[in-house]
Order: sequence, then structure tokens, then C-alpha cells
Amino acid sequence: MRDLEQILKKFEKIVSKKFCFNLAQQVGFIQRSTSQIQGYEFAQAMMIPNAFLEAETLNSLAIRMHKINKKCDISASALDQRLNSKSAEMFMKACFEEVVKYVIKQDYTSLGDLPILSCFTNVLIEDSTQAELHEKLSTFFKGSGGVASKASLKIDYIFDYLSERFVDMSFFPGNTPDQSLAGRLIPLLQKNNLVIRDLGYYVLDNLKEIENKEAYYVSRWKVNVDVYRNKNDTRPLDLAKFLDKRLNRESIVDIEVFIGKEKHRVRLVACLMNEEAIKKRRINAHRSAQRHSRQMSKKKLNLLKFSIFITNIPFEMISSKIIMTIYRARWRVELIFKEWKSCLKLHMFKGYNKERFHCFLYGRLIMILLLGLIYPILMNFAFTIGKELSCFKLTKYLIGDHVFPRMFYEGKIDEFIKQLLSDLPRRLCMDKRKRRSLRTNVREGNCYYNNIIIKDLGDLIAS
Repeated sequence: MRDLEQILKKFEKIVSKKFCFNLAQQVGFIQRSTSQIQGYEFAQAMMIPNAFLEAETLNSLAIRMHKINKKCDISASALDQRLNSKSAEMFMKACFEEVVKYVIKQDYTSLGDLPILSCFTNVLIEDSTQAELHEKLSTFFKGSGGVASKASLKIDYIFDYLSERFVDMSFFPGNTPDQSLAGRLIPLLQKNNLVIRDLGYYVLDNLKEIENKEAYYVSRWKVNVDVYRNKNDTRPLDLAKFLDKRLNRESIVDIEVFIGKEKHRVRLVACLMNEEAIKKRRINAHRSAQRHSRQMSKKKLNLLKFSIFITNIPFEMISSKIIMTIYRARWRVELIFKEWKSCLKLHMFKGYNKERFHCFLYGRLIMILLLGLIYPILMNFAFTIGKELSCFKLTKYLIGDHVFPRMFYEGKIDEFIKQLLSDLPRRLCMDKRKRRSLRTNVREGNCYYNNIIIKDLGDLIAS
């Protein structure tokens, strides 16, 4: 557990008295050496949340800061003034940038438990999540409009599934479309990387850029994009009729086609979904059409019974069944977002002051990055003892029992690691059950639709 010890000691340095004091002075958060607030107690209170984030108040923050630094005995109103200052925002941003620098320097080593993905150097999953904010923040973080909040935050997250590591994270106004963020990943790509994203990021020119980087992608096919069987064809396929005919004879269609006005060559993989999944899709599609006051086209209705993917992975490199297994891995980021919201309350930000909001946001993002460094180490440890770590349970354990804050307050990293390893096999791993976990399904190469019944996202979370 030397790697875990190094990570925690590095983080301990970032929230140490000397480091935080110097950083706070640089940005003007602390003007005098005699100030009650020395920086480190403010940073720790922001970065390391307590078990009741939804009930966090200025008074509870002031009490926590006093526990960390006995000389810091300020009132809630005094803290309010400090928290709502530009210098406080700049201080927390500087702390966040230091943590990001450290995280990026870490080696990205595959966990080694996914042999079906061994032909890729990284499997990059990009997705976004949103948090609703006070409407007075709409000047800075405009919402999507309609029935949604007038102010919201979008966090765009890029994650490597092979190593379970953070790659990149940025935040934007909530009304920023995912398509406009699709290019963020391109500079990060290397040869033999694999990109997995949902339809929100679908941009054909972006897929071409991925190919130019000698990387690969797996994406869903977009309904309004024409498909041609041959490059010289003038009329696009009626894809629903074509797949109906082919899937009467085959369980999976796996063919080369040409898409869009430019007739770009791709590999198309499709299968028939089970009745439960088709019914669920149709219900959701009708609800969406009603919500937007439009009628669903017959073309889209006919295609709802198929699961259709496009990719540039060669036929000889990965089988059609594994293509659908690979796309299954995208749910990992959805589960991460679920952990952020359930455990770290990322969707709950009180107040309408911009500086105060940024302080809380940077603090939570720092905690997310730290947990992201810890997860793969403990996942690998659990795998060596024949178990599978539940990241959801681990986050609850660290936050709910206050073991994380106490470790830094008391400087007992060694004792913390010892207790953590003792508790991990019985308390922090997934329970034995018939239903396989997401990573196990990917590891075993289980086809996404034919072999299992689709369940809600909540059912995929380890109990």
C-alpha cells in the first residue's frame, strides 16, 4: 500500500499549514501573519466534507475550522464575509490547480483485469452531469430553460476505464451542448486509444479526427444520419427494413456501410433488443415527444427495437459481440456521477454568491480527484483477494464515519491505511449475488442486450 500512502501524504502536504498559508498569501486571502484564518483550516473545511453536506451551514463550517485550528474562532457572519470574497475563490482555485497538477503526473497503469480490452492503450469515456443552482447565478451559469432551473452547472468528465483514473474535468454553464464539448478530448488522444461516448457527443467530423489520431471509437448511430450500403449509392437504406430482414437470419448484423452526406465509411453493428427494453424505449420516446410538443416519426419508431452502433475498429480486431460489450463500459461514468451526487452531494449547492459557490465547487472537485486516485489502488487490492471493490460503499465509509477528516486532523495516515485494509474485505466490497457487476460483465465479454435484460441505472449500483 505504498502508493496509497504516497497519495495521502501528498494530499496532506497540499492541506498543510505552511503550504496553504503561502498559497493564501499569494492570492491575497491572508493579509497578515496574525490573521485568525491561516488558510489550511479553510481549505480542509472546503475539501473534506462532513457526513451531512445537505445540512452544511456557515456555523457548522466555522465550528469545523475551529476544530482544525483552535486559534481560528470566528463567527458565522465573519466567515460569510471571507467566503464571499474574490480572494477566497482564488485560493480554492489555486488549491484545485495544485491537486490537478499532481493527479495528471500520476502514471496510468491498467488494472489488468480486462483482457478483452488489452489491444487498447486507454479506454476513454467522456460524459457530463449537471447540478441545479440558485437562479441568481444564471448570469454566470445559465440553465437549459423550460422546466429546468434558470441556472445550472455542467461538469464534463473524461475517464480512463482501464486504469480507473481521472483524465480531465472542466465545468461549463448548464446550457452548453455536449456536441460543443466533443473536441475537448482530441488533444488528449494517443495512438490505439479507444473513445466511448453517448449520442450527445456525436459529431461526424469529430469521429474523423479520432481516426486521424490513429485512435478508435464506439458510438451509437444517430437516427437522422443517412446510411448507404455502398459508396456509390444515391438512395440511403431504409435501415429498419434492412435490419428486420437480416436479423431474421442472424443474431447480430455486422457490416461496412457509409454514413452522412460525405458517405464516410464505418462499421455498423446492430442487434434486436428484448421486448422489455423495446417497451421501455417506446415509452420514453413518446414522453420525450410529448414534452417537446412534437410527433415521433415512423422511421424513429421502427428503429427503436434495434440497438445500433458505429465504430472504426477493424472486423479482425474485435468481434461484433465484444463491440456491444465495450459500449457497456460507458455506464461506469454514470455510476461515478451517482456516487458524486449520493455521497458528495455534488448536485446541491446553497447560496447565490458567485465566489462562495466557486469555493464549495472547487472543494468538492478536489475531493472527487482524491477519491479517484484511491479507488484504483484499492480495486486492485480487492481483486488480488478475489473480491470486487464497491466504490459507492468506500465513499460512504470515508465520508459517513468521518475517518477521512480525522486522519488529516490527527496526522494518522498509517493507522488509517491499516484500518481501511482491515475493513475492506467485509465492509467495502460487493456482496456475492447472482447478478454480475458492471466490470464483471465487461471482463467476461457479455453482450450488452442479447444476454441480459436491461435494468435501471440504480439496479447496477453495488448494494
